[in-house]
Parts: sequence; structure tokens; C-alpha cells
Amino acid sequence: QLFPLYQAINNEVDALNDFLSTPSGLIRINAPAVAAEAVLYPKLKSILNQYPKIRLEIVVDDRWADIVKEGFDMGVRLGNEVAKEMIAVPISAPLKMALVASPDYLAQYGSPKNIDDLQQHRLIGAKLSAEHGAEMQWEFKYKKELITFTPKSQFSINNHLRLQAVSDGLGIAWVAHMSVADTLNSGHLVELLPEYAMTYEPLYLYYPSRRGHSNVFKLIVDALRVEAT
Repeated sequence: QLFPLYQAINNEVDALNDFLSTPSGLIRINAPAVAAEAVLYPKLKSILNQYPKIRLEIVVDDRWADIVKEGFDMGVRLGNEVAKEMIAVPISAPLKMALVASPDYLAQYGSPKNIDDLQQHRLIGAKLSAEHGAEMQWEFKYKKELITFTPKSQFSINNHLRLQAVSDGLGIAWVAHMSVADTLNSGHLVELLPEYAMTYEPLYLYYPSRRGHSNVFKLIVDALRVEAT
């Protein structure tokens, strides 16, 4: 008579252990568009399938955010933009930029021979913020010289439609190389002036230094981490 009771208790204990060991809960991440589209989503989508009790919220935001004040568990920024008191984990290779255009656009308007030539082309840019409307500057490096270029964009947009606009032949854009690697390899887009390409520090996942991170938190960090190069 005791055995069924013992077995029932064991089953309850096993169920409790399974519940405690199964990753569950909400993780909120603040990240720029390039990180969300080229790193976070590709690496984390399999976790959502594997662990249905995990809830993941990625807020795409190109402005600097105070992740603690705004209630995020972690954020993503370039290495030199991360506050020193934060724990920082590399999640990408050094971030190389690229000038890109479609073959159709180049057939109609030709290719720029240098950075100054860009002033004669149709450009697709992005605004730093909706509030101030300042154009995001494009940065290049040639023979160790930093070149800053402020585009006079015919069309500006802050999301993935910028790449769609390039593919549609609307102009030239300055984007992260990792965002267009596949389309460059396939020939759907063409990289321009690669000798001027700027390379920034890797993207880093960062979060406050505190103990007691959940198993979900650790799972996300480990899934995104790459060895620094």
C-alpha cells in the first residue's frame, strides 16, 4: 500500500525537477537593427522552438538606451559604446561596413570612383532620431585616414526596407556588410569602393554585473557568444 504513495511522491518530485530545470521566463533585449536582424534573430530562433516556455522580446532601437532604467535585461552595442561597469560579451566579428547598389542602378547611373562622387548619386540614408532629423553620417577609412561623409539622401528609412530600396534600384546605401553578405555573393547587390570600407569593433551583448542570473539568461548569453578575434 505504501509503494503507490511512494511512486506518486517520486513522480511529483520528478515533475517539479523538470519544471525547475526547464528554461522559462521573459528576456528583454534592446538592440540596433543590424544586430537584431543579422545576429539576434538568426541565433535565437532555434531556442524559441526548443524551449516554448521562453518568452523573448527584442526592441529594435538605434539610439543609446539606459537598459537598467528602461527595464531591459541586456542590450547590444559596438564595443566602444558599452559602459565600463557593464559585463560585455562579443557576439559578432568586427563590424565591417559596405557601400552597396543594385546592378540596375549602376547600369543607369554608373559607379562612383571615390567618396566625393557620391554627391552626384541618389543616396539612401537613415535618420539618427525622429526628433531631430539629423542624417546619419557615413564613415570611411582610406590609407589610415578617416573620412566622414554626410549624405543628402533622396530617401531615408531606419529599418530593413533600406535594403529593399537598394534592391529596387533607388540608390546607394551604407550598411553593415553582414546584412548584405548573401546578396553580394549572389550578385543581386554590388559592393562599391571596398578600399574605403570602414571596420568598427565587434557587436557586444552587455548587461549589469549582478549575481543570480536565471538559466534562461545564461542560455541566451551562451547562444550569442562568439570568441573574440
